Amino acid sequence: MAIWRMTDSELQPLAASRLDFEHRLEDMLERSPSMIGIDLLIVARQVTTSFGGVVDLLGLDSEGRVHVLELKRDRTPRDVVAQVLDYGSWAESLSLGDIEHLFTEYRGEDASLEDAFAERFGSPLPEVVNAEQQFTIVASELDPTSERIVEFLADSYGVPVNAIFFRHFADENRDYLARTWLRDPQPADTTSVRTSRSKRRPWNGRDHYSILGRVDNEAERYQIAHKHRYLSAGGGSWYWKPLRNLKPGARVFAYVGGAGYVGIARVTGTMIEARDATVEVDGQQQALIDQPEVSQAMRERALSKDPEIRERVVPVEWLAEVPLDQAVSAPGLFASQLIVCKLRDEHTITTVETALGIGNADPNA
Repeated sequence: MAIWRMTDSELQPLAASRLDFEHRLEDMLERSPSMIGIDLLIVARQVTTSFGGVVDLLGLDSEGRVHVLELKRDRTPRDVVAQVLDYGSWAESLSLGDIEHLFTEYRGEDASLEDAFAERFGSPLPEVVNAEQQFTIVASELDPTSERIVEFLADSYGVPVNAIFFRHFADENRDYLARTWLRDPQPADTTSVRTSRSKRRPWNGRDHYSILGRVDNEAERYQIAHKHRYLSAGGGSWYWKPLRNLKPGARVFAYVGGAGYVGIARVTGTMIEARDATVEVDGQQQALIDQPEVSQAMRERALSKDPEIRERVVPVEWLAEVPLDQAVSAPGLFASQLIVCKLRDEHTITTVETALGIGNADPNA
């Protein structure tokens, strides 16, 4: 790996320097994990494995794949190859609950893996997490023998191990890092992966969570849901696509940010475009978007020619609800900025059901 500074008359090579950057690199990777060329959410740092070793950095990519990043530091190249494989055997055994626990230890008890994942990648946490792993050695260089071992394991046995090299260059008073991979860092084919149930978040197959805006934003979506019995989303496919997961008969625990849970509804139909939705007013059918609760901005989205931002709705009926100022709120209840997601937290389900007085009844009854 070499870098040159271009001038009008010549190319001037920059001198590579080892300095102490391997000791600083872990901090850099934690702050900016995308510097390896793969966007990651760091979920743990310096975490002790069940075998007694200490993993430098543990991350998740947008597909829910677990990444073990191990810095070579002062260890011999062969030792670090063996070490990352040992850590890999530990990482492969992690359940989703284990990863959530590691994340709360790393970020604090109030941190939510699901929220952090959505914020990082702009999509919900996948249904399956840690079906695959990637083990990466981070170093300034490896000896040829170690490189051959890594390539042999990957090519002959499909072990997801790789190495990434960072070199430090100085140019007068400027410092640079250059990066290259030993192997193409493409993820393995997932078609034959078998997934342990422990890596799936348990779900009762019925209950969903939906956020209906915030109280400090006039709670427009709450008013539409409360009065006209439609859950709504728009402004981008990431917002409205989750509405497609709401099938007739499903239950929805409705939440308003800054207040709490305002009710439990049953889905009565599939997602439709908001401009096609109607409501009954004084015995007559009227367009939903013509109602006073619908803002001009939402109306414009509903009528937009761009299907990406167009407003969508899902019809529901309320099984139980409370006024906004009586919303159910308590420490430890699930909350997320996702428009719709599966509600898997039994504590939240039981608490809200009890507060609303409906019990864990069959939603189709």
